[in-house]
Amino acid sequence: MQKRIMALFLAAAMALSVTACNSSTEQKNETSTEQKTETTTPAETTPAETTPEVRDTFTVAISYMPDTLAPHTGGSDDYTSMTRPLYDKLFIENNEGGIDYYLADSLEISEDGLTYKIHIRDDANWSDGTPITTKDIQFCVDYSIHKYGYNRYCRVNGVEGTINIIDDKTVEFILPQPYNYEIVTLSGMTVYPNHVFNGDPEALINSTEYYNKPGFVTSGAYTVTEINEDSFVCTARDDYYRGTPSVKKVVMKVIGSGSTRAIAFENGEIDYMRITTIDELEKYEAQSDKYNIFSMSEARLNYLQVNPFGPANLNDEQREALFYAINGDEVIAGAYGSEKLATNPNSLLTPDISLYNPETPDYVYDLEKAKELAKSSGLEGMTLTYIYNKDRANMEAVAVVLQQQLAQIGVTLNIEGMDSSSFFPRFFAASSYGMNGQEKTWDLGTNGWDSMRGSTLNQAYSYLNQSSNAWGLTDVCGELAAKVNTTTDKAEAQKLADEVIELALAQHRIYPLTYTNYVMVSQKYVTGLDCSPIVPEFIDYLGISVNG
Repeated sequence: MQKRIMALFLAAAMALSVTACNSSTEQKNETSTEQKTETTTPAETTPAETTPEVRDTFTVAISYMPDTLAPHTGGSDDYTSMTRPLYDKLFIENNEGGIDYYLADSLEISEDGLTYKIHIRDDANWSDGTPITTKDIQFCVDYSIHKYGYNRYCRVNGVEGTINIIDDKTVEFILPQPYNYEIVTLSGMTVYPNHVFNGDPEALINSTEYYNKPGFVTSGAYTVTEINEDSFVCTARDDYYRGTPSVKKVVMKVIGSGSTRAIAFENGEIDYMRITTIDELEKYEAQSDKYNIFSMSEARLNYLQVNPFGPANLNDEQREALFYAINGDEVIAGAYGSEKLATNPNSLLTPDISLYNPETPDYVYDLEKAKELAKSSGLEGMTLTYIYNKDRANMEAVAVVLQQQLAQIGVTLNIEGMDSSSFFPRFFAASSYGMNGQEKTWDLGTNGWDSMRGSTLNQAYSYLNQSSNAWGLTDVCGELAAKVNTTTDKAEAQKLADEVIELALAQHRIYPLTYTNYVMVSQKYVTGLDCSPIVPEFIDYLGISVNG
């Protein structure tokens, strides 16, 4: 497999994009200056002034109507995208390794790595005008204790720390030992309104009815003003603490996928959509007078997992034969058609993570070696069950390419595509959902770690530091991963990260398949979709304009 340097942005897309993060709408009035001078006929009326159409609505396609818009019930990327206009985080780690602040305006980490001090913006407020304070942070902690039995915001390796409320706007999370992943934990906190639920976690748990009616309290730039059978409408707050959005309404509308969504987009029913194939990309690139194209790193690693509990119970030599048979460049070409959409990875970390090392040794494609090992190990002639999530872009195409490649070494893949609700319980049966028999029903599967950015091992940590030996890696991987997240020395963290990634890859359990780019096409009048390059989209609606 040849190494590929990740394409951060599409060159062609940049030429087409006319975005500006602090975009302001310029309305140009064109007045005719021509006048008729004939004296033999009455004077003709000067043509009426023409004014460009002023838009105020951004229409987004969603896959389904959620059962509730409550902030504590989410989990999927789709749900996160739907509720991004409504709920702000304290802060978010960006792709440059820094922090973008929202409800908070500062984060101080002590030199010993034990204390995380957060200050909430003085002007941060709920949509009903109530200030956002440390009472709301305490409510989040109380909810965590009520739901999980412990404070998940300052717990390290099973040991709880403490929370210290300094004043109405300042709070400290004090850890029992250094834990670099704490910044990820805190950035993922959704702040709940203490005053709405009178500080009662049980009331929050039973709040479905409250969040299913327009007008519930939000912390983001929008409130919900309509909820219909197939859509809901978010209206901009004029008291939002970060400024008033130029987009006054965001309509979340259920639209089918694939060609159905493309037709809706081309008919102007929605304002943007994701592009996942080279045919789509070339089609819309050729119509730069009608559309803008935006691209950003998805910070996602799509990977192939060998199931340690699978019916074939593949041994070391058999797994090695499988990996020699995979041609990563062919996967990109066959499933995506262009490195503008995805590139060939070399690591279990993405380039969006500061611990990523571009020199991590890559898997080598060697078909002859694969055939030799397949024959000597008994892999040749086997039939393996391969599962994938058909709701995820390009996963079916990847499965077909791998099916063809492994057929060359005498391995038959029976591929099964499932929707998300069926795939995840089966894929994670040995870990998240507990042993229930489903973990023994498949041999190979593809999945993705998303939002892998920042300064830690991020989602790879949960695999490397596994429970129940769910992914077949040695205990040493977990020990090294834990050390990466607990050392305060950056150089030591990098050294340990390199060691654990190389060790994990050497076990032929997880094969990095693709680093994906998130490519979008929008109507020409839409700008600013790449102002906050976070997937799922969009973390900051203030940068979006629907007036060019």
